[in-house]
Amino acid sequence: MSPLAIRPLSFTAWQARFARIALLTALAPQLSGSGACVGNGVAGAPPDSGPPAVAASPATRPTLRFSPEDEAPIDIEKLNRLDTDGDGIPDGEDNCPNTPNSTQADKDGDGFGDVCEPQPLRVDTDTHLTITPSPARLNQPLTVTMRVRNTGTEDASFIGASIPLPNALDPVAVTSSQGTCTRSREGSILCKLGNLAPKQELVVTVQCIPRAIGNLTVRAFAMTEILDRDANSGNDDPTTLLTVLP
Repeated sequence: MSPLAIRPLSFTAWQARFARIALLTALAPQLSGSGACVGNGVAGAPPDSGPPAVAASPATRPTLRFSPEDEAPIDIEKLNRLDTDGDGIPDGEDNCPNTPNSTQADKDGDGFGDVCEPQPLRVDTDTHLTITPSPARLNQPLTVTMRVRNTGTEDASFIGASIPLPNALDPVAVTSSQGTCTRSREGSILCKLGNLAPKQELVVTVQCIPRAIGNLTVRAFAMTEILDRDANSGNDDPTTLLTVLP
């Protein structure tokens, strides 16, 4: 028998074999712990123990999609031909579509029938703002006064008010004839003043110290919480100019 001949590996072959051994060594812990063997593919199960169990998956909800094409177009002409109040006048021509008025009487010609004429609002908060003394002196006290009067014929409910003071005015004290007032972090005076009977007035006063000279704009705002009940929103936010002298 001829002796076994052992051929030495070339450097390239030796390097390739070393790389394979290093790769298998790195993967050995993962292969041994993952149950990657011939069988049902479940870790810890014996090989060839049958087909893998199929886990029950929760029922999937159907996906609902909406597209504008699914909506029927609105037929404006058809709506105008409706007769909601049954007075024989189509809604598109009726000056009181929700109130029967076959005569279509409109004494003042405002487009609203007499039987459904809008009633005037009976609440009006009238707000005024004054500052004394004016002009003021630097670092000398002054008083900002806001007066709110209900000029309407019904109670004004849940009146809220604010006086956003300029940064140059340092508030010292706040008083109100009713309700409560607090100072916000931004320096505004915020008040919850409750209800105000017709022809009655409430007063909020803020004692301040001016910390800079020049012209300052001071504003106030007061209004009933039910905004659509106020007959005149143009008298709710007065503004006044204050001059601070050295």
